[in-house]
Amino acid sequence: MAGSSDTVSNRERIDERSAGLLRGPRLIWFALALGAALTQAVQFAVVKGRARDIPPLVIVAWTQAVACLAWVGFFLISGRAFVPPGPAWPAIAASSLLVIGMSGLLARASARGDISIVGPILALSPIFTILPDAVLSGALPSPLGWVGLALSLAGTVSLSGGPGAVGLLGRVRLLFARRDALDALGAAFFLGFLAAVDRWAALAIGPPSYLVSSHGTTAALTTLIVLLTDPRGLAASFGPRNLVTLVSHGLLGVTGTGMQTHALTMAAAAYVNAIRRMSAVLAVLLGRTLFGEPDLARRLAAALLACLGAAFLLFAK
Repeated sequence: MAGSSDTVSNRERIDERSAGLLRGPRLIWFALALGAALTQAVQFAVVKGRARDIPPLVIVAWTQAVACLAWVGFFLISGRAFVPPGPAWPAIAASSLLVIGMSGLLARASARGDISIVGPILALSPIFTILPDAVLSGALPSPLGWVGLALSLAGTVSLSGGPGAVGLLGRVRLLFARRDALDALGAAFFLGFLAAVDRWAALAIGPPSYLVSSHGTTAALTTLIVLLTDPRGLAASFGPRNLVTLVSHGLLGVTGTGMQTHALTMAAAAYVNAIRRMSAVLAVLLGRTLFGEPDLARRLAAALLACLGAAFLLFAK
């Protein structure tokens, strides 16, 4: 009997391991993915709380520079060989433009609007991977994916309420009359396309080499743009308060990326990315707690719907 019991126990452990569901790793990757979501939500709060007077492109330049330096440090400490971009240069150039657009819009939306609006709308980014995925691989969402699309859109529509929000079109019109909502939607659009570019380039030369090249190129390009358009804004960013804010924002970004990357080595990408979308819920809670943003119940429900829809889209791939 003891031998039979041991056999059953061993078989169960093997089955769990083959499914990737051992309790220890499952808890670790979940904690890492949730930590990545938290760092993103805190980034929104840092920008709104401390960086409202810093030009958005200056924030982008500093964030990318800090990220590039962090990955350079990774190569120096680990001794890992850097893979030259080679044929991946077009993807790196495209990612730089997409990051500038996405991060600039996101910084402006977070600084000037409600992060409890920005977070849930940014969670729509998986919707905008549908087109590039269809072009690059010919793949379209499964039935589960279309359910996720409907849930995400329902969450977005439910963000708007109150006077003037009559009917579906009225809600949508009222929501996107807000500058922060439009900026967040633009950021989600760029992020959706960026995800497709990131996947291709990371597979071509490896994630570390791609990330250091992408962050470095984006930092250099953004700094050049800021020098030409707003040199005073860049100079002001070296003030002590702004310096602490920008470096902290950059380190939060690097930390979130690191946690997400490590989680991806322990669980399926769909699981990790679905948990990362929980930053929308955390952004709503931080917006209410730190800044007294209104409509907590409505925005929290919208964020949960958007996250659920994103999860369906990701699991359907």
